[in-house]
Formats: sequence, C-alpha cells, structure tokens
Amino acid sequence: MTKAILCALGLGLLLGVTPTARADDPGYFLSWHQKKELLSLGRIQDEAGTWYDIWICPGYVPPASYAREHFKAAGADFHEYIEANKYHSLKEGSQACFNWALQECGWGFTVKGIPRAWGEHFTLANERTERRVFGWWLAYPWAFLESSVETAFRGALGTVGTAGGLVSGAAIVPAYHALDSAVAGVWNLGVNTIIIPTVGVTWNTVIGPPLALVGQKPAESRVDGFWVTIVAPDRAPVTRTLSPAEIRLLAQWGVLLFKETQPLAQQQKELDQHASEQEAQLRRALQDLRAETAQKRAVLHQEKAALIQQVAATNELVTAMLNQHTALTYGGDCEAEVRNYLQSQQMPNADIEQVLALLRTYQSPRTMAPAPVRRKTDPLQRSVEVIGQSAADALK
Repeated sequence: MTKAILCALGLGLLLGVTPTARADDPGYFLSWHQKKELLSLGRIQDEAGTWYDIWICPGYVPPASYAREHFKAAGADFHEYIEANKYHSLKEGSQACFNWALQECGWGFTVKGIPRAWGEHFTLANERTERRVFGWWLAYPWAFLESSVETAFRGALGTVGTAGGLVSGAAIVPAYHALDSAVAGVWNLGVNTIIIPTVGVTWNTVIGPPLALVGQKPAESRVDGFWVTIVAPDRAPVTRTLSPAEIRLLAQWGVLLFKETQPLAQQQKELDQHASEQEAQLRRALQDLRAETAQKRAVLHQEKAALIQQVAATNELVTAMLNQHTALTYGGDCEAEVRNYLQSQQMPNADIEQVLALLRTYQSPRTMAPAPVRRKTDPLQRSVEVIGQSAADALK
C-alpha cells in the first residue's frame, strides 16, 4: 500500500513539473505536441523545423511500420511455394549437379580422361623408343607407371565427384529449395513481424513516458551524435497517410507527366539504342582487329625464328665463331660490356636495345632455344607431378 502511494506521489510530482502549455511553449520542457512526437515517432521537432532522433526511444509508429513491412515479406516468402520460378530454379540446380556429375566428372574426367592419359603417355614412350633416346628401353615401363598413377587418381576423384554431384542433385538442392522460403518466411513472421516490434513497443512504453515528462526541448548545442542526432531540417521522419483523393491526384499528376514526356522518352530510347548498336559494332571491329593482329604477330614470330635458325646454320661468321669459341653464350653479366661496345660503334640507342633484346632471347647460335634443365625425378616425384597435372585438368 505504501509503495503504491509513493509511486502515485512520484508520478504526480513529475506531472507537476511538466508545463501544461501549448505546442509552441518556449519553456524548458517538451511541449505536449513534442511529447506526442516522442512517444509516437521517437523523434522531436523544434520550432525551426529540425527533427531530432532519440536513439533509445523507438516510438510506436516505427515498430508498427517495421512489422507491417516484414509481414508482407513473410507473405511473399511463403507465396514462392505456389510460383513456378521456385521449381524452375530447383530443376536448373539439380540438372546442373547431374550434368556436372555425369558429363563433366564421370564421363569427361574419368571415362574419357583415363584412356586419353594412357594414349598420351604411351605415345611419348613410342617416340622416345623410335628416336632411341638415352635410356629408351625404360620408356614403356615409365609410361606404364605414369598411366597407372593417373588412372588411380582419376578413378578415385571421378568416383567421389560423381557421387557428390548425384547426391547434390537428388537431395541437397531439392532440400535447400524446399526449406529456404519457409525459413525466410518464419523468420520474417516470427522475429521481424512479432518479436522485434513487440520488444520495441514494450521498451517504448517503459522509456517513452519518463522521457516525455522530464525531457528538455532539443537544441543543436545538445546533440552528441549518439543519444541524439539531427535527422533533417523541415522534413518529417514519417510520411503521413494520404487520403484517397490525394492518392488520385498524385496518380493523375504522374500520368500527365508520362504523357507529356513520351516524345522525349521515345527520342531517348532511340538514341540509346543507336548508341548501343554503334558500341557493339566498334567492339566487334576491335575484337577482329586484335585477333588479326595477334595472328599476324604469331606468323612474324615464326618467320623471325626460322630466319634466325637459317642464319645460325649458314652464315660464315657464325660458323667461324662456333669453331673458335664453342662455349660462347650471351648472359646478363656481359650486357653492360656489349652495350658499351655497340655505343662505341656509333649505333643508336634504340637499335642497341633491340640488339640486346635479341641476344637475351637467342643467346647462342648453337642453342637457339635451350631447353631448361628440369629437376631430377624418380617414380614418386613423377607420380606426384602426374597427379598435379590431373588435378589441374579437374579444375578446368
């Protein structure tokens, strides 16, 4: 009983210190109009038209709007179950998994990949045997080793990939499409439509009245950017509900704008279409030019390589040089000296750079394109390399 009396006296004291003035009361405490704004919107507007948002006061209107929006979203989520697009996506997803499992992984990587690997390895073995390269009698056993390792790798990986693709297409993809809309709908309906707005309204009921009773009028000097922030001057935070007559007038205004701007819109459409066609023609022409240039560049590169090989084989200077200096090879350690020599011969710098570029590529007449010395190998290392090559093929 005593506790109830104390609460009543405290509430009466709070009401007593709150002015019973008009909405434009210039006093320290909020006017009645501002109290209403705080409780309903969680924001306050001052006499200059500036809105102040109170962070810890959600208001009653925003939670209701939030609930209404997510209730519509929940309806849209559940409505997906009667739309054809959902089942079309399910069909495409499952079909993609089946195609990958059977065509890409099963047929392409495993069934066709294993015979292709055996053919490639034994073709190389046959070439080495016919040329009688050093150790040619090991060519076929080595090819058998490479083929066996690649067969085991492709068989294991292909089996796992095919099984995984079939399971995904038959179970995982349908399960996902069966549950995704329901999960989203339940979340929107239960959490976003009921729980969050209810908590917001409840909290506003607890915190709103005390803030409305004893809160002081807002001012820009008391804005901290955390508890209180300025929304925007002369702009209400929540759009008011329009009457049917106002909705009709706005719609008619929009139709009028649409009719009056149709000629300009048609001209804009034609202009955009013409620009798109021109851009497409330019892109095709640029692609054709790049392809033609690349083809000509490749032909020139082959001709240059053939010419240099011919010069290396027939030129007397080259023959004499090879006879007297059998191990002569250009390297980066002598580039400065070669450049100095060419400069002493009064050769232009641009020509010198081209000469040096040719020397970097064709370092010696004896070895036009020397093959890099590969790292030593053994059956285990070669097996790892074969598996790596098969894995790269799988990633493609």
